[in-house]
Amino acid sequence: MISCLNIFWLRSIYLYKMAGRCFFHGRIKGSSISVSTWLTMHMVGVAFFMAVARGQVRYSIPEEMNKGAVVGNIVQDLGLDKNRLKSGRARIFTEDSREYISLNVDKGTLIVRERIDREELCAQVSPCSIHFQIILDNPVEMHQVDVEIVDINDHAPAFNRKEINVEISETAASGSRFSLDSAHDPDVGLNTLQRYTLIPKEHFTLKELYRSDGTKYVAMILKTSLDREVQEEHHLILTAFDGGNPQKSGTVK
Repeated sequence: MISCLNIFWLRSIYLYKMAGRCFFHGRIKGSSISVSTWLTMHMVGVAFFMAVARGQVRYSIPEEMNKGAVVGNIVQDLGLDKNRLKSGRARIFTEDSREYISLNVDKGTLIVRERIDREELCAQVSPCSIHFQIILDNPVEMHQVDVEIVDINDHAPAFNRKEINVEISETAASGSRFSLDSAHDPDVGLNTLQRYTLIPKEHFTLKELYRSDGTKYVAMILKTSLDREVQEEHHLILTAFDGGNPQKSGTVK
């Protein structure tokens, strides 16, 4: 009976996810199920889903936690009986191919199964979260677990090259603008790229500008005219800073 319930529960989730598909000629696109049949099965699935759904808990952990680190105690946070975890064969159900969090049935704790790289998992999407369910049998229960992966400042701003060469005519007028390479920092929030500096500042200043797609770039503005006979080359250092603590930076010449 329990195995049948599990199959039916998983089937109800499948039907629920099909709601986002388009209807086509009275049938669900990509399926042989008619609309009326799908609606009936969907409602039954949702009713069953609601009947077994019990609780929900949220956790927040920093990325790159060591394997085996404790995320939270579901016995305490969901009000479960520790013995129920074993008798109900408690387990994690996830739709992802990788399972980052595992369940210690003996202690009732969720632990890190493998180190989580927030940038690899979510790129620039924020907040970044992992979602899964804890399933128990006899009777069937489902508890929703959401784990937010918090960014740490594990990357410094970096430029694609070590040196930028800019040719400027000595007839260039003050206020002339010269675009420079932008730095890249995969972190998010305050931990990502925040500002630039340029030294020395005798002839040039910096201005941060925005492209049509909303991305930011930096330009070098000529403050005073240049005299090639006085100085043939100018050596500058462009530095990009993030807003983390401790702060990290990257430079290009």
